[in-house]
Amino acid sequence: MIPTTVKEVIRDFVFGMEDGLVSNLGLVLGVAAGGGDASIILLAGAASMFAGAFSMSAGSYLSSKSQREVYEHEIESTRDELMKNPRKCYTEMHSSLIKEGLTKEEVNRLLKKSSRYKHPEFVCNYMVQKKVGISKEKLEIPFKNAFAMFFSFLLGSAFPLFPFLISKFDSISLFQAAILASALTIAALFGVGLAKTYYTKLSRVKSGLEVVLIGLCAGLIGYFVGWLVGHLG
Repeated sequence: MIPTTVKEVIRDFVFGMEDGLVSNLGLVLGVAAGGGDASIILLAGAASMFAGAFSMSAGSYLSSKSQREVYEHEIESTRDELMKNPRKCYTEMHSSLIKEGLTKEEVNRLLKKSSRYKHPEFVCNYMVQKKVGISKEKLEIPFKNAFAMFFSFLLGSAFPLFPFLISKFDSISLFQAAILASALTIAALFGVGLAKTYYTKLSRVKSGLEVVLIGLCAGLIGYFVGWLVGHLG
């Protein structure tokens, strides 16, 4: 059984980790290819790390909050409609149940015998779920999603940045740091795909490689943009 708190933030965690890994890898490799030294690379990477974490968490918060506000507005509208014209609402519910595969006889028996299906609150929730495609129980929690996005983006961004921190103290060359940053990012991306299978139950290798390939394609774009800007300058 998957813990409820994990299910509520798994999308944000995967999204934040993948975006932090890919965006910062593309940035630091691009700056390195453009001629930047370790200090400039670290400065650019750190700025991207924190700016991206705040931006992504704010976006996650606002999108989750907007989803909840849309649902609550639809509940109020449907409740008003139910009070003004209950027959219309029950007719729509009747038609919806038939579209889901029930026969007219089954729907009639269901609505006549069960007081639950006649309860206004149930009718409101059912009709809103059909309109917006999500139930009240599945609504996201803005602060929880924002925190998961912030933490996962910071964590992901740190992987490609760490080798250049070592390089700054002359432990390794910039070229070696770039190779190590790429290797760490690939390993972390594969780990994200691997961890995801604990909840999705899909193939571990396929899921890991999928995240790696998608992430590297996006990272390469950042690298070539940095390389192009550096050489044009």
